[in-house]
Amino acid sequence: MKKLLLAAALFAAPLAARADGGLRIGAEANIATHDNAGTHVITDNWPLAGDLMLSYWTPGSFLSLDLELSEQFYLNSPSGLSSRIGTVLRPGVRLTAPLLPVYARVAFPINLENQGPDREKVDLRLGVGIDIPLVLFKIYLEGDADFPLSSSGTTISAFNSQAFWLSGGLDFRF
Repeated sequence: MKKLLLAAALFAAPLAARADGGLRIGAEANIATHDNAGTHVITDNWPLAGDLMLSYWTPGSFLSLDLELSEQFYLNSPSGLSSRIGTVLRPGVRLTAPLLPVYARVAFPINLENQGPDREKVDLRLGVGIDIPLVLFKIYLEGDADFPLSSSGTTISAFNSQAFWLSGGLDFRF
């Protein structure tokens, strides 16, 4: 048993030594949304969000496990609605190309508050981004597409409702 524990420790030590943590701080804008009511663009209500993401980079720094928290709001809320849209938790993964500053991202946004029957509960988020490396951090730019997977109403599905987001900010690794 002691030999097995020693072997596991010797195998795990180099992996843990190369693992990175990450912190991403940014903002995003819903540039277009399409649903049964038609297509809406950013200038309709200025839907924005502030984002905070924690990441665990696996050895080799090609794959990260992410957990993002987003607070969404309207800069110019529609009449009769609050300027706050809600809080979203996004578990996901990022896959980075070796030697290139591009990545692909898959996440499952979970809306923690349901503001109405037309608000989805869980989405599928597919995205691509670019990292601009600087000395202390990276600047990231990312484009995402959200497709609803479940909702409290029956009118929302991935085939008749989509949202397109553009985000950017700072990406720190430690």
